[in-house]
Amino acid sequence: MPRLLLLRHATAERAQRGETDHERALTKGGRKESKAVGKFLAKSGQAVDLVLASDSKRTRETWEGVAEKFGATPEVRFLRSLFEAQNYVPTIKAEGGEAEAVLVVGHNPAMHSTALTLAENLAGRDGERLRAGFPKAALAIFDFDGSWGGLRPGSLRLVAFVEADA
Repeated sequence: MPRLLLLRHATAERAQRGETDHERALTKGGRKESKAVGKFLAKSGQAVDLVLASDSKRTRETWEGVAEKFGATPEVRFLRSLFEAQNYVPTIKAEGGEAEAVLVVGHNPAMHSTALTLAENLAGRDGERLRAGFPKAALAIFDFDGSWGGLRPGSLRLVAFVEADA
């Protein structure tokens, strides 16, 4: 059964003079948050075959922190399309391939939009929290039947919604 994990980047610095949004780095707290997500993934036994991440500095640094504590070595693709997109469904459909579990590391509002689009039902405590917003360093985990290319609105079951505890 395929699994989709959606991770919003950890807390980033404000853009410095002359720096673009794309170049913003994580704060010290953001680095701790990303490592906390990695610890959670490792402790919970999550498997990830493929990481699709925005090519921004803060999403790269978020993945680096996660990877440091996660211990897994999935294929990683840094994609400009995930920095620019308003919804990640087209990218996930196109890039998921044969992976059993895909982790997407990206930005809001696209992260929240993608989760709300794909979720079958957001009942329960985790669903209510996800419906309310997608905080920095939060992770939504979904299961579904089918293939990445066949993703459609309302087809994923929310397994968990976790906010990083740095």
